[in-house]
Amino acid sequence: MDVTLPDQLGTVERDSRAAARAVIQRLNLSAPPGQTTGQHEVAFVPVTRAQWKSVLRDAGLPGLQRETDEKVAEILRLRTASGRTIGKQLPELLRHLHASVVALGVVAEEVSRFSPSRTSAAEQRSAADLARANRSEAQALFACLEQGWAESAWSAVRRNALAAQAAGRNLEAAARTDHDGLPDEDVYQRTLGMSAERLRPGAGVASRARLLAAWTEAPKTLDRRLRRSMRHLIDDSLPLTVILLHHLAVLALSDRPLMTHRAALLGRGLVTSQLKAKPELTCSVMARHVAREPEMVSSHRGQIAYLDAYYQAEYKEEKARAVTDLHRAVLEADVRRTAVVVLELLGRTVPQGASLATVRDLLAAEDNQPLCKLLASTIRSEWRNANAHEDFHWDPENNTLLLSGRPADLEEVLDAAIRARAICRGFEHGVAVAYAQNASLVIRGTEDSTYVGRDLSILQAAGEARLPVLDIRRHGSLVRLDVPDISIESLREALRAILRAAITDPSVERWELRQTSPDRPLLHVDRAGTHAGLQVAEPLWDIADPLPFAALPLLANAMTNAGEPAATAASTVLCLAAVHVVGERDRLSPVLAHGDPAAKDELINTAKLISDGTKAAAHLLEGPAQRKLSAFAEVLAGECHRLRSAPPFKLVREFLPADRALRRHAPPRLPWITGLHDSAV
Repeated sequence: MDVTLPDQLGTVERDSRAAARAVIQRLNLSAPPGQTTGQHEVAFVPVTRAQWKSVLRDAGLPGLQRETDEKVAEILRLRTASGRTIGKQLPELLRHLHASVVALGVVAEEVSRFSPSRTSAAEQRSAADLARANRSEAQALFACLEQGWAESAWSAVRRNALAAQAAGRNLEAAARTDHDGLPDEDVYQRTLGMSAERLRPGAGVASRARLLAAWTEAPKTLDRRLRRSMRHLIDDSLPLTVILLHHLAVLALSDRPLMTHRAALLGRGLVTSQLKAKPELTCSVMARHVAREPEMVSSHRGQIAYLDAYYQAEYKEEKARAVTDLHRAVLEADVRRTAVVVLELLGRTVPQGASLATVRDLLAAEDNQPLCKLLASTIRSEWRNANAHEDFHWDPENNTLLLSGRPADLEEVLDAAIRARAICRGFEHGVAVAYAQNASLVIRGTEDSTYVGRDLSILQAAGEARLPVLDIRRHGSLVRLDVPDISIESLREALRAILRAAITDPSVERWELRQTSPDRPLLHVDRAGTHAGLQVAEPLWDIADPLPFAALPLLANAMTNAGEPAATAASTVLCLAAVHVVGERDRLSPVLAHGDPAAKDELINTAKLISDGTKAAAHLLEGPAQRKLSAFAEVLAGECHRLRSAPPFKLVREFLPADRALRRHAPPRLPWITGLHDSAV
């Protein structure tokens, strides 16, 4: 409900007029500033309509306006008080009013960063209108008091209060409005300029690979977009590392952007100040935090499972169970862990096994730290205790959730969990920015990385190889990557990803790529295959793309692991080896015909590398299959040696053994492309 202010001041005591003027004259407190940074012009963070609605809800500008009006109403009641009472109470009330206006202005400034789609532009104007009217209301009240409660000055106070309240009602309505009649917005397209089809499918823990796979196709475009939308966090001189790129992209996609961006800014500020003041302590605290990555990933997967269960549940009782599980997991994992890190960064000691209530009290004690206040706001001990002790159930008769016997709104508990989760993720983004901006102050420890850290490196390798990964799982020395269905065009990227990943984590003995279609077999490469492939690739990484040469032993190994006969594996390797030689010769034929010596060298070098790859593949097979591949490799090597002294135009019609091999062994059999029973392509 809006606070009602009278049309007129009415009776004002004479002592009150003089006392009000005296307080304003001696009080070292100016009226709130006349304007901020121009709210219509500063919006630069693109958001969808759904994201914008969450911004409006989390900002709570109408509620902040009511706080201002309540302060004005309290001051107004002093107009009939004695001069002594005014002298005692008015200064403190004015300070509270000033703080209220400043707080609203800060939140309005946060809101002004976000650029909703055109259908929400009116709400953005309402937010700016509310902030402007709020400031004007307070300024008018200061002027009214300076004039000794002048009736003529009061009308401006009320006029601006009514304008702010009207804007607040518009914002409240906008936050509730559904846009069912409007087309769905692709949050990935809106925020990153990339299609959801490329980034959304798959687990969040593997999103780094999908993002990098898309980013490698147009890196400058995404760089520019992120720098523009995150300019409140980073400046143009900061290099966008893979880690920072991923954090900023996830931040852009947040379903609670106001909370996440606020926590990111606060986290960046805290970690930056601590790095500059106490780099050893800060890096030690963060190293302990990183060491808990396995718990963080486990919690993330659990929270996603609870969310899925909530949205898929048919009955409210099932939804209640999912929501309470989610709320407990977020508080006990994300909030507790983040709070401990923040408190330790501030030099505080958190007792081992401290209850959430204790953690909340420790946070609340840091009243000059807004990040602590933000984290403390997520902890509702009565909800957490009910969850922890299974003291909850869904009441079907009254259609409500009961926590320790007290009614609780199911959507409110869900919202609280999602809000807390967004705040903790925002802090992580802020840490990444602070570390990137203060790289020279970061002290790297000697601790071995966790398997989660190695998984992230594997995902990075896959993404840089342009292989989008849907999920990653580890079983002992086996790593399985879930990937979209492999095509003949994407097979090279899949094999390149395995090679790069094998360099990243040499401890892995088996690599499996599991495709989306269930009828397709695993693409399984073991240590023998990666070792042979890396031997071919090792001298080439810095000077040329090692594929397709290094792919040949990987294919021989993968076909054997798929149960294909050795003869079939050899035939496929021969076909693909010959394809590359013939293809390169035909591509270079026009310049070879004109006598270009560089084209001659390029073709001979390519054929020699194909020979090396075929020889490496031969070592992975046995019997006639091995001899067949070895013979072809030797013939190719001999052709390369013979043609070194030939003029370039002669090579247009050379490498005839490759033509014969291609005619004999085409098409190749690749069981991962169309299935085991029909895999010729």
